[in-house]
Amino acid sequence: TVSWTQSGTVTGHWIYYVSAGGEDSGSVGPMNIAGTSHTLDSLQDGLAYTIIVIAMGNHLPSEGSQGTDVQIPILPPSNLMSSSQTQTTITISWDHNPNS
Repeated sequence: TVSWTQSGTVTGHWIYYVSAGGEDSGSVGPMNIAGTSHTLDSLQDGLAYTIIVIAMGNHLPSEGSQGTDVQIPILPPSNLMSSSQTQTTITISWDHNPNS
């Protein structure tokens, strides 16, 4: 979730994001957000992002906020199980983490 402090009369916001290596980028907006936060739900695990928020007022953009850097963690697999074992081998299985 990205959050910010609002100042002045604002009619909407643009949120821009770009990964450190440029592998993933995009924008969300303009949005009429009732409040000062928004959840970005399409970011990729393991990438670092710079996020910038621009306010819109009277159909004109503000200067961009100072970018903030975030690292999206890689989540471990879930439901790790072993199903058979011998003296030299073991069979394991797991599920993709549903929060990734």
